[in-house]
Amino acid sequence: MSGQPRVCVFMEYFYAVVSGGRVPFAGGSEVQMAHLGRGLVRQGFDVSVVTCDFGQPDGLEVDGMRLLRAYPPRAGLPVLRFFHPRLTLGIAALKRADADVYLFKGGSLWAGIVCDLAHATGRRFVWIAAHDHDVTASLPDVRGLRDRTWVARAIRRADAIVTQTATQQRLLRESFGRDSTVVPNLVELPPVSQVVDAAGAPSLAWLATYKPVKRPEWFTRFAERHPGVRCRMAGTVPVPPLTHESWDAARAAAARSSNLEVLPNLPHERVGDFLREATLFAHSSPAEGLPNTFLEAWAHGLPCVTSFDPDGVIERERLGACRGDYEAWEAELERRIADPELRAAEGARARAHVEANHAPGVIHAALADLLRRTIGSAKRIA
Repeated sequence: MSGQPRVCVFMEYFYAVVSGGRVPFAGGSEVQMAHLGRGLVRQGFDVSVVTCDFGQPDGLEVDGMRLLRAYPPRAGLPVLRFFHPRLTLGIAALKRADADVYLFKGGSLWAGIVCDLAHATGRRFVWIAAHDHDVTASLPDVRGLRDRTWVARAIRRADAIVTQTATQQRLLRESFGRDSTVVPNLVELPPVSQVVDAAGAPSLAWLATYKPVKRPEWFTRFAERHPGVRCRMAGTVPVPPLTHESWDAARAAAARSSNLEVLPNLPHERVGDFLREATLFAHSSPAEGLPNTFLEAWAHGLPCVTSFDPDGVIERERLGACRGDYEAWEAELERRIADPELRAAEGARARAHVEANHAPGVIHAALADLLRRTIGSAKRIA
């Protein structure tokens, strides 16, 4: 057996982000955990990931990480499938990992299950917040009393907790009485030669999931009201039980607007190409954690106009603008469309900001240090 510290990540759709586009789904959390997993390998960890069964070989090695197959994402009969195949095969895969420490990101029933499995086998459990709602007492994104109970159980019993921002750290303390370590999200930095000229011809990009909470209709409305501005949007098309309503509405808007292009999910390796065709990034969701899309845009030298500002960094560091109502949001986009020098200055500051605060080496080292300390700790939360 390897003498390396062993870490296991449980993430159902992890395989999607490393599948090269074979599985058309990947969110920001999956992208971040793929980055972190590769970094932990470089930091000397033996990394396993329990992920859904999409037909990939069990034990598949990707970038030094061993992928353990659990259950097909939609297999089994309603209600009964919670017990089999999900619970049975998910727990079996977690046991096969035989890790020193188990990681789970976000608010889901599985957070509590992974926590209990880790503690039942004498191992450690680290929980990572993925969204501001994850550290809010009411857990507004978690459905049902059963799931909320298990998420709260994981938060209260975790051996260590990672938050993305100081705001999340404060909310966690107020809501659950738990301390945490702030480890910001990271972004792979493209070479300087791939940083965009934000002073070029105005071209807007939107990148998120096509669902109502992300408010894609703000972007399509802007495009329809500004026919002379090139507008491109891409993102994950929701899978059941979510609906395609927002995706269908966006495509209908594109059919009416020659300046609007609407694309489905992009494999992560194509996100850079998508962003390099823009000179301004637009974001319309009112609540987030620390969006991976912000970091990707900043890394490519794009300023952002948003309706959410993590820890106030966009306004404080002058990386763009944040406005909570549509008319003000639209006005900030219009201001930058008319002022290429402003876009260029904000884009340059955005690139410098991620270089200083979100570079992989710094974030990987911080998480590795926390995990080593957690593995070596004799204390466990009861």
